[in-house]
Formats: sequence, structure tokens, C-alpha cells
Amino acid sequence: MAAGDTLISLAHGEMTITLQDMEVKMGVPVDGLPLVECIPPTGSWRDICRRLLGHILPDRELGHNKNTGVLEGARVKAKWLEDRFSNPLSVDAPEALVQKYARFYIVELLGGTLFMDKSGERISIRYLQFFDPIRNGKKYNWGSAALSWLYRHLCKASEKTAKQIGGALLLVQLWAWARFPHICPMMRHPHQALPPGPLAVRWKGAKITTEHSMHVLHAYRVSLTSLRPNRIIWEPYRNYLRSLPAYCTAGQHIWRSIVPLIHFWVVEGHHPERVLRQFGMKQGIPVDIDTSIELHKITLQGKHHEDWAEVHAPHIAKWAVHARITDAPAFHGEMSYNDEYMVWFCPRTVCHITKETSYWDTLVELQLSIIAKCEPGSEIYTDSINALQAVEEIGRLTLDHARDVGNTSELAVRCGRQAGGRQGHGGRQSSQRHTSSRPPTSGQRHTPVPTSSRRPTSAQRPSSGSRHTPVPTSSRRHTPVATSTRRHKPVHDHTMEEASQTIDGMCLDTTYDIVSMAHDDADPSHTFAHGDTFGW
Repeated sequence: MAAGDTLISLAHGEMTITLQDMEVKMGVPVDGLPLVECIPPTGSWRDICRRLLGHILPDRELGHNKNTGVLEGARVKAKWLEDRFSNPLSVDAPEALVQKYARFYIVELLGGTLFMDKSGERISIRYLQFFDPIRNGKKYNWGSAALSWLYRHLCKASEKTAKQIGGALLLVQLWAWARFPHICPMMRHPHQALPPGPLAVRWKGAKITTEHSMHVLHAYRVSLTSLRPNRIIWEPYRNYLRSLPAYCTAGQHIWRSIVPLIHFWVVEGHHPERVLRQFGMKQGIPVDIDTSIELHKITLQGKHHEDWAEVHAPHIAKWAVHARITDAPAFHGEMSYNDEYMVWFCPRTVCHITKETSYWDTLVELQLSIIAKCEPGSEIYTDSINALQAVEEIGRLTLDHARDVGNTSELAVRCGRQAGGRQGHGGRQSSQRHTSSRPPTSGQRHTPVPTSSRRPTSAQRPSSGSRHTPVPTSSRRHTPVATSTRRHKPVHDHTMEEASQTIDGMCLDTTYDIVSMAHDDADPSHTFAHGDTFGW
């Protein structure tokens, strides 16, 4: 992820967190009025706290350093606020007191889950103004505002000097677990009955973490950069949407909307047109995105009295109309190495962020180089083809070489069928691969012709008890050799001996766990005394 951008670039394409993820996972509305109300002067936050929460904020003591007071700007120390509401409500509590407790709970939930800052000890009371009265809260698009806030923090976290991050980090974790199953934990009781609610509820309960690596940055880097295409779930909600509560899909008409996301002074772009595979659509070469540097420079410093509704009026107008809804042909499955999008994408991304994860590509490129130097049908040529078939890398061959394989290497076909078939993944056939409708231009890679009716898969796993050192995989796609007379030059400067030594110490099938989180507030409806319920 680059500064000024909110797209996550992996070896197989771009991904990002969208309005769909916010609404389906968290159950937070993504449609409604933007959060751009005028921010009162600093002194009036005390009046708002007294009127809507029923407590008076203390003045900062003279001689004390900055950030030691209870109130700093519009942020209050969470511990001080929690102490004010530590006593439970009595059965006969008056309605006004019940409303104050409800506002406290809502503000704490917003500040501690959706709009977390980097302090870790303060929550913003800026949102109180939208709950006067409480029922007004339903008018606003809290989900898009929270996504804007998260985008800004993800952008800043990509800077070299960044050491902290804020935003809806719970959503980031749940998003990663849904799309990368190899890093998600196992549930201790996977068949437990769950209450109805957003999809995040499925992670409620005890999790098994003893067999997973936790808080190991290097392990996560190796895992994510060694991903194979069949280990990414682009559409994790496809089979769940119809079973979710209505409020989890109420905004689906704008999930693919290209709009600005607004949170007071923060404006970030929502660009689903760059991640169409997350919506079951064919990804094409996207247009450039204008990540406005001027918008990213806007902060609250010296602007506490700014009228953001006026400052961001053009962006608010774009949000209101949702004029641009991205669309594309349906696409489900794995994208070909030689698809025009991948040909465009690979030179523009960093496929390897560690030295170790580049070794797989180095070995595959050496095989491609050997094939380019050998006569089709020779023993070495056939062995190299069989090796690519076994590790599911035959797609890196050009069109001409793929034809040679189909015509001269019956052994390679048999090997592909033995290891392939992918019956465990729904038996998808090679005809499911989508190719560009436009003819390839000069220098582009061509769509390979499959050598069997079934797509090759990974080599079979060893039987129980056998010792096996799997090879770390990566799907970096380099431009293959155009003809057999051209030498294929590996792009890495690692020797075969160096690659072999490193590969022996790595394990492909290790699963990783980010952190075990049991969040009891996944349900967006919270009941208070007297039966009062606040629902998003």
C-alpha cells in the first residue's frame, strides 16, 4: 500500500476494504447523510457534554503539560468518562437518565471501534451532536465515514516513520480472515448456535490459537507474499448475503459506487472499479486515481471552527447523487497469468517484500529458461514441463510453447491429469478462465492453451507420517519467453544453492493467526433500561 492510496497490492492483483465489507461485516449503515456538521468552538464541547451526558468536564490544572487534561480538543479521556457511568441504571431510572447512558454507550462504541485514534486512551465526543435526540443517529452514513477514517489511517500507516495506526482495525482483521483463510484462527466450537446479526458474529466465541504463529511480522509477510491464487477468497460473502438481516444489505445499491467518503475534514475516494473481483466481476485495466494531495494535507490544526459542509460542498454533492456505479461482466474463478490486467499489473507492483519469498519465482524462471533452450520433446524439455505441471505453473508458458506441450508431451498431459482435476474445489474446468476480448499488443503475453481438459493443481500432499519440506509458493508473474530462441533471464540475483538452502527451512502449510479477539458488541442493536433500543 502506497502513501496516498488505500489499495492493498498483492501478487495477484489489488484488493481493498469497501462499503460492502463495512455493512456486511459490521452491520453499520453506509447510506445516509455525510458527517460534516459544523464543529462547535472548543469551549462549547463542555456544554455539549454537560447537556447530553449530564457531566461537567473539569478544567485543566495550571502548570500541567498538554494532553494531560481530561478534555483535549473534542477528545475526552475514556477512563474518566467510564467512571462517570460505572454505576448501573436503577429499574426506576428516569427517561432522561436512560438517554444519557445510551449516548455514552454509543459514543464509546463509536470511539472505541469505528473511529479509534492513535492515542488508545481517548474517545471523541464530536459525535454527540448527531444524537440530539438519539433517533437522529439513524439519518447518517456512519459506515462510509468510518471507512474514510480507516482509509486515512491506512494511508498514514504506510509511511516509513509510522509506528501507530487508528481506525476500525477490527474490520481490517475480520476482512483479512474472510479473504485469507490460511491466517484465520479455528473456532473452538465451530457449530455453536449464533445470534442473528452481521457476519462478524461468526467469530464470536473461543478460538484455538495454540497451533498458530501470533504477532510474528516476518511470518505474515512470508505468508501474504507466498499466496497462491487458489488460497484467496475474492467473494467471501457470496453464500451469506441472503441469510443476513436486512440492515446488513440495505446499502447494496451503492456498494460499487465511485464516490468520495467524508468524515468531517477527511475526504477519501471509494474505488470499487479497481477491485471488481471482490464483487464477482471481470477486472480490467483501471484508469488512474486522483489521490488529491491537497485533500490529504487538510487537518484539524487551526480549523476547529471550520464549516466542513461548505468546504467540502463539491464532494458532498457527488456523494448525494451516486452517479457513478461501476459495472463489468461476471467473473468467478482464477485469473490467467496472461490476462491483460495481470500483464498491466505485474510491472506496477512489488511482488516480493522479503528475499525468501522470491526463491520460488527464481526456480520457476529457471525452468522456463531451460524450456526456452531445449528442443520440444527432448527429455530435459519434458521433465521441465512435468515440473511446471506438478506445481501448477504451466500457465506461465507462452502460446507457442503451450501448443508444443500439447502436441509433443503426452507424459506432461498425464502428469497434469494425475495432479489436476481440482475436484476438491468444485471441479472447475479450464474453460472457466477468462481472457481478454481485445487482441494482445506487441510485447504482451498471450493466453496459453491448456494441455488437458482439467486445470492442473498443486502436487499431492504426502501421506501421514512422511517427512515433507514444502516449497514456499509465490505467484509473481514475469513476462515469459516469447520464442524458444530467446533466453529467459531471471530477475533475481540469487543462486540455485542459495535458493535451495532457504527453501529447506520454510514450510508452506503453516497457518498464522493475527490475534484472538472475542468482541461481544458485534450486534449493532443495544438494549437499555425501560426497553429502549438503539439500532443502527
